[in-house]
Amino acid sequence: MPINKMDMGVSMVNGIKSPQNEFFVAETDAGIKRGSSDSANSSKAQENADGYELSLSDEGWKALDKGEKNDKKERDISGREKLSEEDQRKVDELEKIDENVRTHEQAHLNAAGGYARGGASYDYVTGPDGKRYAKSGHVKIDTSPEKTPEATIRKADIVRKAALAPADPSPSDRQIAADAAEMKSKAQKELEAGATTQRPLTSDQKTYS
Repeated sequence: MPINKMDMGVSMVNGIKSPQNEFFVAETDAGIKRGSSDSANSSKAQENADGYELSLSDEGWKALDKGEKNDKKERDISGREKLSEEDQRKVDELEKIDENVRTHEQAHLNAAGGYARGGASYDYVTGPDGKRYAKSGHVKIDTSPEKTPEATIRKADIVRKAALAPADPSPSDRQIAADAAEMKSKAQKELEAGATTQRPLTSDQKTYS
């Protein structure tokens, strides 16, 4: 059966022609070799599920090939989607921040000892690779005075040391250290004045960041 060439704007069922890409349709029968297009530029063809031969011009096939390549993401050796250079830089930076935050909070915990209230808690951000990275952290510590001035002085020293334990104490860390120093100073004055009366415990807590 001869090949029918159809133009855009004409009612049709099996074919379409756009200004850039030409489609030609020809009926085929099972066992019969595919027909050839009447276009000199249409050298590639494929048969669709309806039993028709679909041919595109060279320009049309190039456009389809280009679109198909754009749809495919590059994969690394493990099969995961390969990140762009910009996204990889973001991931590298997030990894450094995550490591620094965890090191910072762990330093607080190690120095606080039994005065720490629970472990470190973190705030997260999701990177271009879909993983979560810590962007900030917190450690709660008991900063309330003890029953006696002597015990309060010992505690104040530990609290201050814990606040300044990281290599890069935050402003809030430095404030807690200053508060601990003040608590120690008050306890020393009480001790010097002979104020040894026991006081009830309070539940004051402060947070390192």
